[in-house]
Amino acid sequence: MVEGYFTELAFVFAEIFRTCKSSSPIAFVNDNVRYGGEIIPVDLLTTDIAASLGFIPEKVYVLPQRKGNSSQQMSRFGREALRKSITIWRSP
Repeated sequence: MVEGYFTELAFVFAEIFRTCKSSSPIAFVNDNVRYGGEIIPVDLLTTDIAASLGFIPEKVYVLPQRKGNSSQQMSRFGREALRKSITIWRSP
């Protein structure tokens, strides 16, 4: 499931890359998640995917709000604050 999510995002990012003008800024807002007890650093992984497609990573802003993991994850693995981020990339 996690692999499929990132594969689909790669297609979205590739289309954004294909259609945006040179030097266009791209902002992507996301929450990190917990799946099967493991924290998935969505912000860092999506930035790596974007960079592999040709985007230039500029900044990852971590928002002060710290969300908790889902209730299903909390009941099994406990509560852990997860970061919410805004990632900024630029097209070449």
